Order: sequence, then C-alpha cells, then structure tokens
Amino acid sequence: MIQYFESTPGYFRGFCSVCGSPIANKAGPNWPFASAYPETMHEMGIALGTLDDDPGVRPERHIFVGSKASWFEITDDLPQHDGLP
Repeated sequence: MIQYFESTPGYFRGFCSVCGSPIANKAGPNWPFASAYPETMHEMGIALGTLDDDPGVRPERHIFVGSKASWFEITDDLPQHDGLP
C-alpha cells in the first residue's frame, strides 16, 4: 500500500507503507501550479526502480536538467527542459 505525504504545498510523494521506499508522486487539487500546468493533474511520477525489466513504455524527454549534476552527461537525443516543459 502506498502512503502519501504532502512534501510541498499541494504536491504529494508516495512511499511503501511497509519499507518506506519511494514509489510515486502526484499533484493534489490545491497544487499552486495547477492552473499553469493543468495536464499534470492527471499524471503521476513513478520511481523507475519499481518497474519490471521492460515496462512497455519509453522516456519522452528529460526534465529539470537545469539542476542535474554537472558530471552527468545525457547521451541521447530526447528533448531537454531546464524545468517543467
């Protein structure tokens, strides 16, 4: 079972209620950026480590690359965004 905690106003992070592993995150109805990013209200972020070997989906883009580690090199041709696209 996933237990959600409000990490910032209106945004929730979900953890395994048994071991505490991060599982998912989602925006709640009072998220301050909901009007600017309405499509995100129906999306969830899923920790990739929770997926099977081949989940049947592929990445579409890289987000928050403006705050990635300077030593990390993105080597594919997917679109990159400094923050939310």
